[in-house]
Amino acid sequence: MNERTVRRAREVRRRARQYRRRREGRLNGALSVCSLLLLTGIGTLCRDAQTPSLALAAQGFGSVLLRRGAGRYAVIGIAAFAAGAALTIVCVRRRKRRTDRTSAAEESEEIL
Repeated sequence: MNERTVRRAREVRRRARQYRRRREGRLNGALSVCSLLLLTGIGTLCRDAQTPSLALAAQGFGSVLLRRGAGRYAVIGIAAFAAGAALTIVCVRRRKRRTDRTSAAEESEEIL
């Protein structure tokens, strides 16, 4: 390959990385917004789920789950766990994909 082709190939790779970073930034923003909405929703559900039995539980007179509103607490707990697990899986996959791409891009640049 001549020098002109090499420069063009580098420019194409640079632009591809730039577009990929933009797309990842948008995805990170969308995930952040979803996390905030989920946190707000869980907070709203927790506020609605509070009952007078919470004061009794804080004093050690019994379990909140054995009183009224146990269904809400269980749903909130399961939803929070599922959301956390899903977010963790998404983040781990994205990080792995990003490191794979970065290493592949570095290897291809070293070849040229």
